[in-house]
Amino acid sequence: MKLIIAGYNIDKSLIDSLNTETATPEVISAAYARISRSSKDIDFLRDEAISEISKARASNTNIIFDMGHSSVAEHAVFNLDLIGVSRLLTDTIQRSRLASFTEKSQRYVTFSKDYIVPEELNKYPKYKKQYKQLMDQLFSEYETSFNALNEYYKTAKPKLKPRDREALAKEDARYILPLSTKTQMGITINARSLENLLRRLAKSPLAEAKELHHELYSQVSAIAPSLIRYTEDDGYMGKIDLEKVGYTGFLQQELPWMEELDMENKLKVLTSPSNPDDSVLTAIIYQQGELNWSDTNETVSRLPRLVKQQLWNQVYHNLKAWHKVPRAFETIDFSFELTFSESCWAQFKRHRFCTMLRKGGNSAICKFPDSIATIGRTQMWESLASSVSNFAFNLPSQLRVIAPYCRLNSSLLFVYAKMNLREIYHFIRLRSDEHAQWEIKEISHLMANRIIKIAPKSAEYLCGKSEFCRH
Repeated sequence: MKLIIAGYNIDKSLIDSLNTETATPEVISAAYARISRSSKDIDFLRDEAISEISKARASNTNIIFDMGHSSVAEHAVFNLDLIGVSRLLTDTIQRSRLASFTEKSQRYVTFSKDYIVPEELNKYPKYKKQYKQLMDQLFSEYETSFNALNEYYKTAKPKLKPRDREALAKEDARYILPLSTKTQMGITINARSLENLLRRLAKSPLAEAKELHHELYSQVSAIAPSLIRYTEDDGYMGKIDLEKVGYTGFLQQELPWMEELDMENKLKVLTSPSNPDDSVLTAIIYQQGELNWSDTNETVSRLPRLVKQQLWNQVYHNLKAWHKVPRAFETIDFSFELTFSESCWAQFKRHRFCTMLRKGGNSAICKFPDSIATIGRTQMWESLASSVSNFAFNLPSQLRVIAPYCRLNSSLLFVYAKMNLREIYHFIRLRSDEHAQWEIKEISHLMANRIIKIAPKSAEYLCGKSEFCRH
């Protein structure tokens, strides 16, 4: 056996110091693309690619785009600093599953008055002025609420360290911030996922998305022109326009989110498996036994309860809080409809390997932290939420595209989510931990409680990291 480190991430300033055309990730992609059809060692293939960069690029183009082996582009990875992007656009960016994102946290960082003024408003000075006035008021209230919460926690939680107290104040004050708030993030993404992201940005109607599309493409294509090709909007949307077929039965006069929200039902279990515990045991035993799936499942179903318990004891033997449960837990799925705030969504969307379908709600319907009432700011928050919602609602049709910038972190939305039990274990471990943010912790606790009732054995250790240590 021989292991060679072929490459690793280093800062671009160090790469620039090489001052050579061969300092491109295309070399790795070209060399690895030839592995399946060459008898030569990989390190020799890399040497060949470096010595003939134009040939390597031609090889990439042929293999990735002409032959359709797009996975070759995944060997080229980019680290991107993205600064001054709106919270709204992060939803489009962070949909990429095969990528890594680390974003500036509104929970731990105090945000100054810095927000996106959409380019679309430049031709409409009256609306631009109103927009900026509203955004300024929101940031002013954010600062007022943060200071009030910080003072309140000095008395209410005197044992907290100043840094922890301030973090707690930021955690709740941020609910008044709009999605126009600027943020920054570090992105690690391969060329294939980057091409998908570029197409997604090209489909967005937002000028901000078009700007990012231009910056991304111009900078990445200059480094690796052979790896990025299909980056423009090709017209495919995968959406439905009910009015074009003359049917509006799915559209109500009184929209559901305009009714009084029953927050006790903020998590609804839509679908769940039958006999989930037997299904997981079947999946585990199937890998070790000699029977086919159906026969294994039938045999498991006939086992005495005591024997099944002995099997479960073996499954969980030596399980630690940081362990992942076996892949057999992926064989059972649950689907949910969730109701939570934009702030909670910003955390939930991190679990992007599950299936998520979000729909917006009326931005005037908000979920404020209980602490806002404690410091006496609820009336101001309600007034601001109403003003911003009215502004967005009254925008002319040509400006409706920018309305989402006016949504607040406290604005409610609905999400359909489908998760297998292994994904749910990861979610609950993180989000039911004692250090988790309160709103997503509420969702996590509800999810865990519902699933444990449905799958008592396979969900026996479904709890946060802190609770697991006391299990």
